[in-house]
Amino acid sequence: MFFYSSFQNAYQSEAQAELKVKQAQLAKAKAEPYINPNLIEVSERVITKEKPKDPIPDIEWWDAPLVAADNYDEIMEETIEGKLKKDKITIYVEHPLPIEPPAEPAPPPPQPLKLTKKEQKKLRTQRRLAKEKDRQEMIRQGLLEPPKPKVKMSNLMKVLGSEATQDPTRLEMEIRTAAAEREQAHVDRNIARKLTPAERQTFVCVYKVNDLSHPQTRFKVDVNAQENRLTGCAVITDEMGVVVVEGGRKSMKRFSKLMLKRINWAAAVANEDEEEDDKRPINKCMQVWEGSVAKSSFKRFSVHQCMTEAAARKVFSDAGVSHYWDLAVNFVDDDA
Repeated sequence: MFFYSSFQNAYQSEAQAELKVKQAQLAKAKAEPYINPNLIEVSERVITKEKPKDPIPDIEWWDAPLVAADNYDEIMEETIEGKLKKDKITIYVEHPLPIEPPAEPAPPPPQPLKLTKKEQKKLRTQRRLAKEKDRQEMIRQGLLEPPKPKVKMSNLMKVLGSEATQDPTRLEMEIRTAAAEREQAHVDRNIARKLTPAERQTFVCVYKVNDLSHPQTRFKVDVNAQENRLTGCAVITDEMGVVVVEGGRKSMKRFSKLMLKRINWAAAVANEDEEEDDKRPINKCMQVWEGSVAKSSFKRFSVHQCMTEAAARKVFSDAGVSHYWDLAVNFVDDDA
């Protein structure tokens, strides 16, 4: 009993002390001014000066060339016709130049895939088959008229059957007329594909070779010129060799590749003494001139072995192109 009463007294004294602390805090809070906790404290606002705007002009720049006045107040509605400069007004419309937006340049487009000759041929075949398949499908759907059968005298009975026996004379005339029309259409297409006089120009190339005495190189030059249907000549002297060829653009391109790339001229030298080989410069081929002429000067390609320079020049003089020889003689190699 004594223990219980002492515990109760201690609890009451502790409760009274806690109550006094709360009353002191409450009195202190009432003495201070009231502050709303939801308000956010901000700093003082700094007032900045606004950027001055551009003054309004008396007259805009686009109206100044057209109006004979310094400001809009001088232009009255009743006298506006007298204030306009009519000589400045035309039927043309001035469009502003387009300006690209400020942005990074677009990435370059993907480069087209380079195909080999075999792949290009295969692709063309696939496109042709797909186009033919679409045409057949349109014929099957009735969107295109089917082509007429190609009737000839040899397949007359096979294509027409019993119709061929009803009026053979009329059918024969129709077949021969259709065949003549097809032949004429073929001739017209060939005429349309012919080159114009400007496109039928003859291209000429003049080459100078230090030493063209080797029989193997002479054979290559002669055979390639004939295979490419080129005209001209190869004139060989003890000092040098001059090759002139005339023909079409593609043939000239193939022959130029032979002369300048395929033949190893340094190794294509006739067997001579070692001392003379040391004195002579390295054998090579140089393109002296390339151009086009209105008419060929040679009828075929030929090879001429000349003992003197006068005899070599006569070959070109007989063809009326002696200046080709003069060009080769006076040509100076810049790489030498």
